[in-house]
Amino acid sequence: MGDTRPGLRELQRLFWRSLAAVPGGGRLAPGLVEVVAPGPALDASARVGVYVDAYVGRLRDVLREDFPRVAALLGPCFDDAARAYLDAHPSEHPSVRHLGRLFADFLDDRAGLPPYLGDLARLEWARIEVFDAPDVQPLDAGTLREVPAEDWPGLRLVPIPALTVVHARWPVHDVWSAADPAALVAAPTALRVWRGADFVVFHAPMDPRASDALGRLIAGEPFAIACEAFADLQPIEAAREATALLLGWLEDGIIARLA
Repeated sequence: MGDTRPGLRELQRLFWRSLAAVPGGGRLAPGLVEVVAPGPALDASARVGVYVDAYVGRLRDVLREDFPRVAALLGPCFDDAARAYLDAHPSEHPSVRHLGRLFADFLDDRAGLPPYLGDLARLEWARIEVFDAPDVQPLDAGTLREVPAEDWPGLRLVPIPALTVVHARWPVHDVWSAADPAALVAAPTALRVWRGADFVVFHAPMDPRASDALGRLIAGEPFAIACEAFADLQPIEAAREATALLLGWLEDGIIARLA
């Protein structure tokens, strides 16, 4: 009789399937259990189960580290939410860095949770994405001073990679700042999230005009089109607001270069 035991590659596949297919779901691959020797205190299934529990615990800890404010608000209930998320969205990437990418949407659809929780998770994930974005040297204001006045309407300002906008249904930046969640009132909110010097991540709410202008900028529209976000104002006031916004962008270092 030949050796019918699975080879190394097959053992690895069975081990991974037992751990990751449904994390903590108790579905151990029979082919794996059959080749694991029982110990003095644990049978074969229990011995594999030790690794399963450790794997689930590690993934839960990753989610807690990535979404600390969500975890703080949920308290002991966070573990249940994390387990349900892992059941619905098992890790599919070699790096746990990507584990929480669907967590905000998951929280949106989960009954019994505060309605703003998904938006708060969306903000926390945006901060992670911005932190990990490629680094570039921001545009110096002196470069803009050299642009002839007649070229400004067609000027295209390219944002840094470490910039994104979170569109939320709730002002979750207030919850981030430790405001009382019970006093939170639903309101459409646009949050600019960016990374500044020394890899410090910031976020700030924007009024509708600033959000519109930044959206046009990110979409690659020329400066004249971005300024149309202020078209409802008188020309002098519109020019003043657009100039102030541009200066703020430069001071925060969110403009990378001219296209």
